[in-house]
Amino acid sequence: MFNQTFLIDAATRFSACPPGEDRWRCATELLHTLGSAWLSAGTAGSSSQAGLVVRSSTPDSLMRDYIGERVYLDDPWMAHCAASTDIASVALSARPTHGPDGLHARQARLFADHGIHRAVLVPCYSGPRPGGIVLYARDAEVAQRMITPEGQATIRLATALVAAYYRPDEDLSKSGEVYRLKAKLTTREREALQWLSQGLLSAAIAERMRVTPVTVAKHLHSARRKLGARTREQALAIAVRDGLIAI
Repeated sequence: MFNQTFLIDAATRFSACPPGEDRWRCATELLHTLGSAWLSAGTAGSSSQAGLVVRSSTPDSLMRDYIGERVYLDDPWMAHCAASTDIASVALSARPTHGPDGLHARQARLFADHGIHRAVLVPCYSGPRPGGIVLYARDAEVAQRMITPEGQATIRLATALVAAYYRPDEDLSKSGEVYRLKAKLTTREREALQWLSQGLLSAAIAERMRVTPVTVAKHLHSARRKLGARTREQALAIAVRDGLIAI
């Protein structure tokens, strides 16, 4: 399936779709042709799950469990995406009492509860917000096909096409399929951003916080990393947007 015709057809379909909702629909249709029952695309503000944004075609019940039961805190998804471009695959043949290598028990139970035979993670988003795309196989034959050399080559190409045209953190739709988890900032990180919102420079912020300018810079750098921002001004804007600080 990995051939020039597949590439041209998929790229043509994406190019014809306007950004946003239609491109997500194209993504789900494309990956469904590979046998994936559902898919999730996600990015975060760091190698942890801080500021996680996920667009998912999985049932609401799965995402409610993933977020509500705080399974995402045990998920090595973003750490893997930040450190590697290798495909990560987890197979589940039965309800486990302990998670397989690299998979926490709560995450393994979540997959088993929703009939997922295999989850395939492909890192494909880089920059300050790393991330990737997950394909979920609910059919045993599809799950096996996904780990063959031909299957993995096709998955790499298909997810690369999706990532080239769609980023979940740029999705402005109000769809219930978009999930945004706010980053957790420390008290001092929030305080530094609060003073920054008043137009103060590092020296003035340091004086008010009774620390050195170097320490202020560390707080702001940490906030930038967690929020996936390149500058302190971008971090401030994101913090305001997400209600992490009051102005």
